[in-house]
Amino acid sequence: MKRLLAAMTAAALMISACAGGASPTPSSPPAAASPSTAASPTAPPEPVTIKIVHQFGDAESDKFGEIVAEFEAENPTIKVEQERNNEQNYYDKLVTTILGGSAPDIARVEPPKAAQYIAAGYAAKLDDFVAAKVQADFFEGTLEPLTKDGSLYGVPQDVAVLSLFYRTDLFQAAGIGGPPATWDELVTAAKALTKDDTYGIGLFGGWGAFEFYPWFWQAGGEMLKEEGGKLAPAFNSPEGVAALQFWVDLVKTYKVMPEGTATQGEDEVKGPFIAGRIAMFTSGSWSISSLKEVKEIDGKWAVAPLPKGKQEASVLGGMDVIILEQSKHKAEAAKFLEFWMRDDIQLDWAKSLGFLPVRKSLYGDPFFKSDPFIQAFSQQLEVARSRPTIAQAGEIDDLFGKAVQAALSGAMTPQEALDSAAAKATEVLAGS
Repeated sequence: MKRLLAAMTAAALMISACAGGASPTPSSPPAAASPSTAASPTAPPEPVTIKIVHQFGDAESDKFGEIVAEFEAENPTIKVEQERNNEQNYYDKLVTTILGGSAPDIARVEPPKAAQYIAAGYAAKLDDFVAAKVQADFFEGTLEPLTKDGSLYGVPQDVAVLSLFYRTDLFQAAGIGGPPATWDELVTAAKALTKDDTYGIGLFGGWGAFEFYPWFWQAGGEMLKEEGGKLAPAFNSPEGVAALQFWVDLVKTYKVMPEGTATQGEDEVKGPFIAGRIAMFTSGSWSISSLKEVKEIDGKWAVAPLPKGKQEASVLGGMDVIILEQSKHKAEAAKFLEFWMRDDIQLDWAKSLGFLPVRKSLYGDPFFKSDPFIQAFSQQLEVARSRPTIAQAGEIDDLFGKAVQAALSGAMTPQEALDSAAAKATEVLAGS
């Protein structure tokens, strides 16, 4: 496990006071020290306050609050101020504070944004705080967006991968023996599951391209290519168009996916899944705990690998944590990250919230070995890929996501949507 080595050395000052000489006669009492000369105790240092901004959900935020409280109890000279912003302006606001010279000490960001901020010089190097050998305990690919020119600028805060959630009761009622293993099997199963007010599958574009990446890679698509020694967009290739056309066909041709999912998020799909109106959707391990709480569907759902296209693939998600270069308390911020990444803290975090452990060594814990849901996700991690991690990754990812939305909504054909996004991505890569 990666431990942040940010140990602060506190120097203790020894103060020695010597009393005066003996009294002239034994009967004379010692003179009392005057108030002006009496030694006064050393005042404790004022606590250093570090600020972290994040977009945790309710359950995550509650658990994170417990972590902060435990850290402050162990480190009374460091206070942690939290700012939770679940609005769409999260990243705009973060950049505004950076440009205005009032950046937080720590920020939780998605990988493409981490790569972008590192390239812009917003993030601080962590080489002095993170042992190189610790990096081997993180999953391959999770450090890619956090590394530049051989230096580390952040740590993965959690790891995620998309898998297929399906309603076993609906499958049994439709006479389907198990989850689909291929795209063709997916279409066949979705058709059999779609009837009345129930749809076979629910996929969505409200998270940009995140949900679409696995299908794109499974079709053989690649985001970028090298042309003349420079990077150029490649996602509007025949393979990329075929993947997006498949999504559109699920709505328009096969009619096994509801209309209006272009801008919907996970909640708009998960709700119908719980209600039995959507038989399949893709999500990460973060959905496990919330679904387990719904007693009405207890034992009526399961998790499986995503159905395979030309090849197997899923998207490596999760969030990263960076320390901002503007921070005046980098050592204290790094000490908090070290605490946050500690074995016992990470195990409690993952177990409590139903998350995948962020470090490989933690999968040996008996709790995760015996959990069929976690095991299903750990299998998917073997074929998971990271989104682009170049400096312009955030902008290109945004363009790619808007193309998915445009095609799903019917505003453009898949070819038109991807061509338009590729033209704009070419300008971004050229520095226009």
